[in-house]
Amino acid sequence: MELKPFAKKVFSYVLLVIVYFLLHTSVFSKFTLGGIAPNILVILVSTIGFMRGGNYALYIGMASGLLLDMFSGSYFGMYAFIYLIIAFFNGMLRQWFFGDDMKLPLLLIGFSDLLYGMMVYGCIYLLRGRYDIGYYFMHVIIPEIIYTVLVSLVLYFPIYYFEYWMNKTEKRSERKFV
Repeated sequence: MELKPFAKKVFSYVLLVIVYFLLHTSVFSKFTLGGIAPNILVILVSTIGFMRGGNYALYIGMASGLLLDMFSGSYFGMYAFIYLIIAFFNGMLRQWFFGDDMKLPLLLIGFSDLLYGMMVYGCIYLLRGRYDIGYYFMHVIIPEIIYTVLVSLVLYFPIYYFEYWMNKTEKRSERKFV
């Protein structure tokens, strides 16, 4: 029995989110540099956002954020909201995306990680009365941005080829209906 094209698409994206979530929480959390780990889910949400557009990115962002919320000890819904904002921002920039140019994706991933860091600071540290944003910016946000952008040089291409495969599969299934 063959799955319908929509079910294949949903299953493929769910599998992609789970794989990148596992990379984020298990594999790359062991490769910390100075206590800083790269944000793999920002790479996923940003990349899907500017490759596919807002709707896909919003679903990916919500799923990634809810998974992180379920398995972290912080406020429930905070990461889902942060990843939704990142997905929305990157989805708006879809018309400027060209797959063969790496400068824009790296820039957007870096900016998305900056946005992530500032929102986490606002939601967790600022609300607790920790006002030393300079220390947090220099010792957490900037190193995480650099580490995330460096790791995205490797993890960008699997997402890019996944999207290429999904586009090819969608075009094939559209031809079957005509």
